[in-house]
Amino acid sequence: MCETPFGVRIILGDVRGKGLDAVQTVATVLGSFRVSAHEWRDLSRLAERLELSIARNSGYPAGDEELFVTALLLEFPPDGGSVRIVDRGHPSPLMLTPHGTQRLPTAPGLPLGLGELGPLSAEVTTHPLRTGEVILLYTDGVSEARNAGGEFYPVIDRLTDQFGNGRRALDPEALVSFIKADTEKWSVGADDDRAVIALRLT
Repeated sequence: MCETPFGVRIILGDVRGKGLDAVQTVATVLGSFRVSAHEWRDLSRLAERLELSIARNSGYPAGDEELFVTALLLEFPPDGGSVRIVDRGHPSPLMLTPHGTQRLPTAPGLPLGLGELGPLSAEVTTHPLRTGEVILLYTDGVSEARNAGGEFYPVIDRLTDQFGNGRRALDPEALVSFIKADTEKWSVGADDDRAVIALRLT
């Protein structure tokens, strides 16, 4: 998360790959984001800079399809009232309101690190945001958790059961704690890494 002249900017990513190359890729993306988030006004161009940083600095073999980063870039402009999103192949965010939970439409592009397969540019989507509404971001270790019957974790259904129709307050910390505990109860076998972030406009 960075507070920039263009607003608060956030990145959530999930690296595919293993070993030192994967660690280097994570360090490259985060380092580039911390610098470039303050320099590039356009969120799509910021994503392009992250792509170029991977190409220049990661050191993994060209064309390695096992090593890439799915990512969401979010921007909350200084004037408030909206959120801008660039989706580079990551699960799209959820919006929680007192009236229910919905998935925010995005325009998915290629994951970071796969720029040779297509255009680097990605469309920015903008959504209105009201005080008290919560945006939930997560990695696919959440949505792809399986139970004993092989069923994927139903993120929206579980959130609706717990927080829909005002059953519980939309508190970001409570949401994150619930998702982490509930996916642990749901899943069996080997677990993927999971990250969850909840953001509320105050």
